[in-house]
Amino acid sequence: MGAAVARNLLNIEKLKRNAPDLRRKFRTAEPFSHLVVEDFLRLPASSAGAFPDSSWPSWNDVDDGYIRNKRFCFDIDRIPEPFTTLIRELNEPPFLRVLEEITGIDKLLPDPYLFGGGLHLSGPGGILTPHTDFHYHRALNLYRRINIIVYLNQDWSLHDGGCLSFYDRSGEAVQTVIPEWGTAVIFRTDDQSVHGYTVPIAEGRWRRSVALFYYTAAPTSNFSGDETTYYREHGKHAGVARKARLVVFTGLMAVSRNISILAHIVNPNLGIPAVKAYSAYLRKTRRERAETV
Repeated sequence: MGAAVARNLLNIEKLKRNAPDLRRKFRTAEPFSHLVVEDFLRLPASSAGAFPDSSWPSWNDVDDGYIRNKRFCFDIDRIPEPFTTLIRELNEPPFLRVLEEITGIDKLLPDPYLFGGGLHLSGPGGILTPHTDFHYHRALNLYRRINIIVYLNQDWSLHDGGCLSFYDRSGEAVQTVIPEWGTAVIFRTDDQSVHGYTVPIAEGRWRRSVALFYYTAAPTSNFSGDETTYYREHGKHAGVARKARLVVFTGLMAVSRNISILAHIVNPNLGIPAVKAYSAYLRKTRRERAETV
């Protein structure tokens, strides 16, 4: 039996006291609603030693054209303390209530299966191509609304790479977050919340975090995405065959997205307000694109 872990690893009381101000900052942040909270944890930095290293057998590996040198574990029974307790507290009513107050989104639901979340570890050369996340979780029939990432890295700087950026419609990084110990980033996730990190993680550095996603049972009034992750960059490809495959891929993804938008508009549970909301969204997009030309 391991040693018992103290509860209250989150600074919930501080969040409660500052909730009105945090809500204002969340709603007015650019390029989309988000909040960076320092001293989010009451967990001492000495706990970093309990975070599994790269040789841990329970890691799942990801290394492809969009994500480099990343490991993750969403199996709560394998995640060690104190991170198991941290995840449970992030999923319990006291934190959910203050999260609803800060974001203005009622009836938020955690994912008990931690799909895509849990422990994350990215190593040297690691990148995460700018993207928007999936919105609809078919297995649970829920709609993803909020992401939270809690960083667990000591003495991290911009020079270490791996710093999460939020991008505007022109593809410019508007906000960049250094993944320092105890810092949490809370952000709205939809088809406009482009995020990622393109500066590779430095040699000898390992980027540690806990990621949680929160959902609602009801869909949003505006189109917010579908079941697909949409990457905004696809790298350079040599050869006619690879270039042709990329053209077909991007074309099919565009068709898929348009079909998802149409399905959202004709949903009888949403009706005319959805059509009006999407029309307003199109007008806003065209106006913003015209202003950037």
